[in-house]
Amino acid sequence: MLTRDWQRAAVLTAAIATVALLHYDMPISYVWVHPLLQRAYYIPILLAALWFGWKGGLAAATLAGASYVPHIVMAWNFEPQYKAAQYIEIGMFFAIAALTGVLADHERAQRHKVEEAARRLSEVNAQLQKSFEQLRRADRLSALGELSAGLAHEVRNPLGSIEGSVQILGRRDLEEGTRQEFAEMALREVARLKGLLTHFLEFARPQQPRVVASDIELLLQSVAKLATETAKMAQVDILVETAASLPLLSIDPEQIRQVLLNLVINAVQAMPNRGQIRLRAIHDGEYARIEVEDEGIGIPEDDLERMFDPFFTTRSNGTGLGLSIAYQIVNQHGGHIAAKRNPERGMTFAVTLPLAAGTTEPVLTRS
Repeated sequence: MLTRDWQRAAVLTAAIATVALLHYDMPISYVWVHPLLQRAYYIPILLAALWFGWKGGLAAATLAGASYVPHIVMAWNFEPQYKAAQYIEIGMFFAIAALTGVLADHERAQRHKVEEAARRLSEVNAQLQKSFEQLRRADRLSALGELSAGLAHEVRNPLGSIEGSVQILGRRDLEEGTRQEFAEMALREVARLKGLLTHFLEFARPQQPRVVASDIELLLQSVAKLATETAKMAQVDILVETAASLPLLSIDPEQIRQVLLNLVINAVQAMPNRGQIRLRAIHDGEYARIEVEDEGIGIPEDDLERMFDPFFTTRSNGTGLGLSIAYQIVNQHGGHIAAKRNPERGMTFAVTLPLAAGTTEPVLTRS
């Protein structure tokens, strides 16, 4: 930066010196040339003001004036009126230099403010993204807490079956056919437990965003399976409704599964008097719309506009983060999430997501 400033200063000095030498070398008889050379001083003066501000502009004006005064004294003494006009012109050197320099300094100050504001906004955005990731993890843990109750309830039954089978298998007088039957029962229950834990860990394990072509029906079935035990405890049925040959979605399946699972769990909690939840997928042009329809108590009309705001909740024990995080995740996918009250009772949440380009083999974590 300093080297460039010195180079610019040297160029301006050389330019002023060149104009001055041309003045001195040009005969007075070339009357039409001298006014042109006189105006040529403005070029380095303006450049100095633009590059170095008003101080640089005044310095260039001073150098130009000092270079021009000897020529005025030597060449135009016999023309007092023209001589006076030349001195006024030197005064204009300073006026133009000062005005241009002040404007240039103001523009630089404004640009610096804009750059500083942009830098601060970038820092704030980075902090917000970090906070969002923390909130997303918190929301995931909240959803895991809800699922854990259903998982614990579901694990208890196969464990009881395995315990009973092992006790029976310990009898020495047990017939071979009966022994085989209870051994197979124990193996089935072990496989069932492994499947439950696999689904649970797939949701709990944090994943980096990875957008792939994903099958909608597999996604909905996976969400329904994860929420089944939580729904059973509340005596709520989950129905999956999809049309045939639905296109693939361009999404991160883990993140969208978190969104849908959050909506399903919210629906279960909003249905104290049993009922059904419908997971529905609809092809809508270049997008697919996934709807989560419940038969719960619904949300007051006045709260609909605020329901995606951070920390807004209608539940006494809610954090108010789930729907806000769902909104952010869907928005990052180029989609949209909205909610409306059903005509009779309950709510319908609609998640609109972009379709995958072309026909691709679906990729989805195991369901």
